[in-house]
Amino acid sequence: MAELGSKRGLAIFLIVIALGVAVSYALPRYVPKISLVKKVALLELSGVITYGDTVSLLGGGGITPSSVREMVDAVRGDPSYAAVVLVINSPGGSAAASEEIYEILRGLSQDVPVVAYIAEYGASGGYYVALAADEIVASPAALTGSVGAVSILINYAGLAEKLGVKGETFKSGELKDVGNPWREMTEEERALMQSLIDSSAEIFRQRVREVRGDKIRDWEEVTTARPYTGTQALEVGLVDRLGTLDDAIDLARQMAGLPEDAPAEWVRPPTPGLLDLLLGGASSRAGGPRLSYELLWMWPLPSGLEGLVVGPGHLAGAWGG
Repeated sequence: MAELGSKRGLAIFLIVIALGVAVSYALPRYVPKISLVKKVALLELSGVITYGDTVSLLGGGGITPSSVREMVDAVRGDPSYAAVVLVINSPGGSAAASEEIYEILRGLSQDVPVVAYIAEYGASGGYYVALAADEIVASPAALTGSVGAVSILINYAGLAEKLGVKGETFKSGELKDVGNPWREMTEEERALMQSLIDSSAEIFRQRVREVRGDKIRDWEEVTTARPYTGTQALEVGLVDRLGTLDDAIDLARQMAGLPEDAPAEWVRPPTPGLLDLLLGGASSRAGGPRLSYELLWMWPLPSGLEGLVVGPGHLAGAWGG
């Protein structure tokens, strides 16, 4: 009897744990604390921009469209948030993810005043998402701009030959394995890669034209894809003013008609849920940190990317200098 009771107790315990995990996963990751005091929301956008919930190459979880959407939903769900400051510290990342985040933040700017503050990096995709704001404030020493695209493909055919290592490729089309590191690229493949980079860069340039076309003072220089310090970016019209995070918060208060002492509150990316922790996190399920197949818009290259080995079908690179 005692043994039967023990088994029932264990079964009940396991059921309770399972229900707790299910409820935790079903609940929103971020539940705002609604107050009546009007305030400024500080949205933290730090790390490499990516689609996957993987560990950022610069540390942390990076910036994903899903995490940004959850933060934006939290702001919209709390009527006390009267203005937003995007606190950006990103060298860029995924081209597609940058565009999606831009659209999410641009939609938010239709609801409340949005100021972008570029802290250390706001280059490439990092600058792209800053374009969603009504005003861009940069630290004088911040690195920003880098309006362009670059892709780096590592080729180790020569080394493999010296080591006596060969790779066999089976493909359905002539250009299916463009960027194959086991052999030298053909001129046709180089032309294809250049066309992809040019097309990607033009999307970026077009967005800058739409948002800041009348503010850019030297368009020819900007399209060289060079990075700028915050001071230089102000001179060419990529940002609206220089300052600190406090200056950006003050500007947001002014734009929203808030008093000078209106509070500012951080809205950070949601922490992993209980189910994520129990399963080891998204990066563990995916086999650890990885780069996506899409072009990366990023500058400068984070540590470790310079020597990245890129396999067939992979496009790794950076948007910018």
